Amino acid sequence: MIYRIKGQPSKVFKFKGGFREYQLQKAAGDCAIPVCGKVIGKLNIGNGRLYFDGFIMDLATPLSAPGAVPPSQRRSIMHQMIHVVERLHTRGIVHGDVKLENMLLDNQGLVRLCDFGEGRYVDEDERVWHGATTMPFESLNRLQRAEESGRDPSPPIVEDDMFGLGLSIWQLHTGETPHGEFADDDIELKERQRKGQTVDVAAVQDPETREIITSLLRMGGARI
Repeated sequence: MIYRIKGQPSKVFKFKGGFREYQLQKAAGDCAIPVCGKVIGKLNIGNGRLYFDGFIMDLATPLSAPGAVPPSQRRSIMHQMIHVVERLHTRGIVHGDVKLENMLLDNQGLVRLCDFGEGRYVDEDERVWHGATTMPFESLNRLQRAEESGRDPSPPIVEDDMFGLGLSIWQLHTGETPHGEFADDDIELKERQRKGQTVDVAAVQDPETREIITSLLRMGGARI
C-alpha cells in the first residue's frame, strides 16, 4: 500500500514493502524509482523487537494512469520502456512482474520501474526465490516451466520480463488490459496460454510497434 507523507509532497511511503524488494529497487539504480530510506517499526510486546515496515520513495505517475501518456508520446515512451528493462538485465536483475502499472514516469518524465517484490538476481540460486506472478502477464514458457517442475510459479528469468514488456506495450497502445476477458477465469486463461495464444497484436495500428510486440511475445513462447 502506498501512502502520501505529510509535509513531503514529493515522497510516498510503501507500507509493508519487503526488505528484499527494498534491496532490489536500490540495486536497480536509475532503472527504478529512487528509494529514499527505510521505515523501521517497533513491537509493543516483549523486548520491543524492531522490524522492517516499508520504505520511502519518490512520488511518480504510473503509465497506466488515464491520460499519463498522450498518443503522440507512445512511441518514445515505448522505446524508454524497452531500454529501462534491458538496462535492468545488464545489472543482473530480473524484475519478475513487468506490467504497465509497475512502470512510472518520474519527475523528469522518464520511465522507471517499481514493485520489485517478485524480482531476483539473474545468477542467484533459484531455490532462494519465493514469490508470485500476475497471471495475465505470465509468459507461456514460464507456465510450462512451472508445470514441468511442479513449482508454480516458477522463478522468473529474463525472457519472462521481455514477454511482460510486450504485453505492457500492447496495453499502452490499445488501452486494454491483456486477457481482461478472462479476469475471473484462470482455467480458461491457462488453457489459452498452453496453446501459445496471447493478445491480438493486430489491434495495434502502428506497424513498427506491432513488430516489436510480436518479437517480445515470441521470446516468452507466444505462437504468433
